[in-house]
Amino acid sequence: MFTVAWRLADGTAGDVEMRGRDRFSFGRHGCTVELDRPGLSREALIVRDTAPGPVVFRGQRDNGAFVALVTLLGQRRWLAEGTAANLTAEANRVELHLGGEVVFTADVSFGIRPRTFDRLLPDVTPSA
Repeated sequence: MFTVAWRLADGTAGDVEMRGRDRFSFGRHGCTVELDRPGLSREALIVRDTAPGPVVFRGQRDNGAFVALVTLLGQRRWLAEGTAANLTAEANRVELHLGGEVVFTADVSFGIRPRTFDRLLPDVTPSA
């Protein structure tokens, strides 16, 4: 489970809780959060859950857009078109810049889960 607290440039905001195979999407049409703006792709951003935490996928075509993964200290890691990045406890904010303006911001909250490998290890709790 993860929660997305999102904001648009016009101040519109909301929170969405995603569970299981649900995915959060932002874009022009058919998304969790929609914005009809020229240059914005249909599914500009997608966040889905994985182990150990959510992954953001940049579906936004170039069109002068920039997508950043932002750390708690404000440092930005720019994502290339068609790439994905893991969100972490230190970098859990996603921004989409279009036309020199931050049009979308998402802060993603989630609990850290063990790696898939660790979850598959047998329980070695000693029995009395």
